[in-house]
Amino acid sequence: MLNKLALSGIKNRLRDYIVLFSGLIISSAIFYMFMALATNKSFITNNAAGSNAKIVFMFGAVLLMIITFVYVSYANSFLLSMRKRDYATFMMLGAKGSKISQLIFIETITIGITATAVGIIAGVGLTAGVGNALINMLGVSSKNFSAFYFPAIVDTLAFFMIVFLIASLVNAIKMSKKPILELLHSNQIPNRNKTKFSIQILQTIIGIGSLAVGYWAMASIKDLKLSALPIALVAIVIGSYLLFNAVVVVIINLLKRNLNFANKNLRNFTLSQINFRIHSYTMILSTVSILFALALGAITVGMGFKNEIPEIADKGVTYDVVTHSQDTQTKKLTSKLTGVKEQVTYTYKVAGNEVYFINTEFNDNPILYPKRDSRGLISDNKYEKITPKSMSKNETEYSYALIDLINGVTDYENTKINFVTKTSFSQLSGKPQTFTTFKLKDFQTNLKQAKQIQMHENKLFPKSDLYGSSKYDMYEQNMGLLGGLAFMGYFLGLAFLAMLASTLMFKILAGADYDKGRYRMLKRMGVRQSLLKNSIRSELAVLFGLPAALGIVHVLFGLQFFKILLIDPYAGIMLPFIAFIIIYLIYYLITVWLYEKIVMND
Repeated sequence: MLNKLALSGIKNRLRDYIVLFSGLIISSAIFYMFMALATNKSFITNNAAGSNAKIVFMFGAVLLMIITFVYVSYANSFLLSMRKRDYATFMMLGAKGSKISQLIFIETITIGITATAVGIIAGVGLTAGVGNALINMLGVSSKNFSAFYFPAIVDTLAFFMIVFLIASLVNAIKMSKKPILELLHSNQIPNRNKTKFSIQILQTIIGIGSLAVGYWAMASIKDLKLSALPIALVAIVIGSYLLFNAVVVVIINLLKRNLNFANKNLRNFTLSQINFRIHSYTMILSTVSILFALALGAITVGMGFKNEIPEIADKGVTYDVVTHSQDTQTKKLTSKLTGVKEQVTYTYKVAGNEVYFINTEFNDNPILYPKRDSRGLISDNKYEKITPKSMSKNETEYSYALIDLINGVTDYENTKINFVTKTSFSQLSGKPQTFTTFKLKDFQTNLKQAKQIQMHENKLFPKSDLYGSSKYDMYEQNMGLLGGLAFMGYFLGLAFLAMLASTLMFKILAGADYDKGRYRMLKRMGVRQSLLKNSIRSELAVLFGLPAALGIVHVLFGLQFFKILLIDPYAGIMLPFIAFIIIYLIYYLITVWLYEKIVMND
């Protein structure tokens, strides 16, 4: 009997449950996609770049678990709000509390299992679809990559079952503590703002002050270090809540007092709709604004990490390509390089701890030694020239720079660099060796050729320590670490976006049944349907727009936090902002459509 009641409850409100299902399916699909990579040890360990990103992915998995748990909690609240009246009716007809708890458990677990199963199937498809793009972004091999990864399926099922088990217990406890009449009229209890104007002004000042403290903490990360993050989080959460709790009410009341504005069309009704339940929306709006900031910030920072991979490589190594062989294959590969601005070959001999160079080669074409900033990157393309004459100015550092470029020497401390004439060089014992430096107009366009050259160098000198002088080697290392961070940023950003928009949508649609009566009354009074739809769109635009606007402000200040990690955290900021707002707008339009379907149909 309980199973029939549970299934009939889902069937009777199928439209609302489809909204809930779709959100849960998206969350489980995203979770599976991430876990398919984060838990695939063979894929990670068998790729050099992937191994660098292992910690990054595992950290992202933990963060995604937290986000998903919060999201499912909101979805669970939406589920409970849809069934409160039904449960109250069953209780009035004599159903025992234990039976209602069983009914809640069956419904919650049924929805959870179904949505998770469909989400995993969708996740497998999406993982296969985006797999190649992801592998290209990370710069790793596709070996051991699998869209269908059984451990990820087990982890996803286990996590969501635990979450829904907790959700069912929470629902049962909530239901057992509420009187029947409260359940029957839960959607009809208004939350009017009775706070005094002076208190609202005080809350506004405290809210703005808290946000200022939070923004200051993020900008002062170098001084505050680890304490900056908790200070910023607490201050911004408090500031966001107080800002919505006080400022929105003050603005609405001021607009309602402006009769020329408020009395036009249904503006007064729309403002009253927002004001009617403002307290119940304060928490959700402040939460969404923070999630919005985290989502947009994650995507922006992820894009920043991705864009900085070639820039860090450019600023980390002086020369784009360095070769140490004059064989036919090396000449063939280097001939394919495009946009070569400079190509210089240097000759040297190694005798014990002594390295000898021909002085005229360095006089004609000095080796460039970069000036570096606090991050170890080349500062504003400033270089010093290494010549026999300038060697004494900074002998230790210049020696290290030259040793990095030659083959067969790894003892930086005890190796001495010497410059001799061409005649003296020819009289020295030992086989002459060479290295050739290339400076290119654009390293990125030569990435494929640089990789082939590096692989050939690795085969010729498998036991050497030449890899530190290779720009491609630095590019590959940063692709593994920063590419993983970039992917995590994109992925978590999209996860945040899907969950925050769905959470706000659930909150709005949860009260749509009660709003239906007010719109029916307005229709009977002769109000045109076009005006009613405009009122709905305006109301929901405010509810979606307020957290988005505050979230954007959070991001603009929050990017200061990443100055210690990114060269320019604001570079290319418009692209993720525009893309994010477009996706957010789509969620808004879907919510408007669903809300209109509920409240406008008799």
